[in-house]
Amino acid sequence: MRISGVTTLLVILFLSAPAIAEPKQQASELVKKYTLAEDADKTAVLEDFDKLAHKNPENMNVIRSYTSLLSSRGDYQKSLTYLEPVNRANANPSLLLQECMLKERLGKKDDACYQRVISESESNHIENMDYLMALFFTNDDKFPAVKQRLLTKNPALSDDFNIFLQDKRSVLMAIYP
Repeated sequence: MRISGVTTLLVILFLSAPAIAEPKQQASELVKKYTLAEDADKTAVLEDFDKLAHKNPENMNVIRSYTSLLSSRGDYQKSLTYLEPVNRANANPSLLLQECMLKERLGKKDDACYQRVISESESNHIENMDYLMALFFTNDDKFPAVKQRLLTKNPALSDDFNIFLQDKRSVLMAIYP
């Protein structure tokens, strides 16, 4: 069997070409680039992230990273525009909680959203800080017992639980100033 010169060249080019980064890796690199960028350069990084998010609207790692950056800048509405479709398609309690809290931060509290976090968490047997936070924001009677269970399992996190000594508005403003 004889391999043509063109085939050999294509194989060599393919093997020597840098691999195209996975979206998750690209998102990680953009977060790093954003963090290290001067203020004047951050807009360009966000534009690159926006393109990546548009190309990968169902990639939860890309969306989580991008919406977290947007939220850290106070761009809550834009963050919601990315979270809502992802959460409609695939309910991830963590991303769903982010959506609920952003809606509330924008003055559009959605109790059904928090109930969905609770329902998704319970149906998947997940008891974590996201679940606890949803219980807290809905005044659910299960909150004290779940908080105690989580504290017992994770005593090192006891300082993190002090956030619940504040009222809901203060907690929300601490997370999304």
